[in-house]
Amino acid sequence: MSFKRVAVFYNLHKAYNQPIAQQAVDFLRTQNVQATLCTSLDNLDGIELVVSMGGDGTMLRCARECAPKQIPVFGINCGTLGFLAAAEKEELAAALQTLLAGQCVSHKRLLLQATIQTPKESQTFTAFNDVVLHSSNMRAFFINASFNGTKMPAYFGDGVIVATPTGSTAYSLAAGGPIVEPNVEVMVVTPICPHSLHQRPIVLPANGTLLLRPSFKNKEDGSILSLDGQMHLPLEENAMLELSRAPHTVQLLTLPQRGFFSVLHKKLSWGKEEC
Repeated sequence: MSFKRVAVFYNLHKAYNQPIAQQAVDFLRTQNVQATLCTSLDNLDGIELVVSMGGDGTMLRCARECAPKQIPVFGINCGTLGFLAAAEKEELAAALQTLLAGQCVSHKRLLLQATIQTPKESQTFTAFNDVVLHSSNMRAFFINASFNGTKMPAYFGDGVIVATPTGSTAYSLAAGGPIVEPNVEVMVVTPICPHSLHQRPIVLPANGTLLLRPSFKNKEDGSILSLDGQMHLPLEENAMLELSRAPHTVQLLTLPQRGFFSVLHKKLSWGKEEC
């Protein structure tokens, strides 16, 4: 896979990543690649690859924008954890050389589609990691749920996390959810601080439809929908949330040696080294 037009993206609010992003652009240009440094993903016409220079938050932004356009994403970790990245910033030149040599591994990851339905309108959004429905005032509330038309027991607590396999190692994991290998096409529903000893995470097939409807005892209470921890949308009274697999996937390119289990061990200290 060869790339002639590449966008190197970094977060404008994290200007300290600009010098290394410029290094990436300069290196790509020495390899006869038409590389552009950018801080916006609004116009990707003609772009064949996006190099994400930042942490996991920057990768999430790139994934959501690039997935509908079928543009691959290659991440260089300039942040703290960098779970989604293809390489670390210290490996910049070698990683880009491996990329241009066509030696990277391609992974297609599913995204979630979240539709907010109200009596007046419906709005649709996309999330790569997770969709979180939580209280707006830190008070426990009920969430009525159904999957593929079948009623589920209601949740009662601080909210629920609905995660993709990719997002299973993020907020969902911290809340007690399972680790899911990224190629397993499911969505994970993890309760947040449930007021019950019996409510546990559940894994559902990604090709189904999950409906969630918040319910409150007091009129002044409300809920908020958070997408990838980056977009926060207050829900109107009587709003319903419909969650399903997004119609598109995102293509992530990674170095051959950076497999899921090795990253899980290195970044999250999962397991022990062999004796």
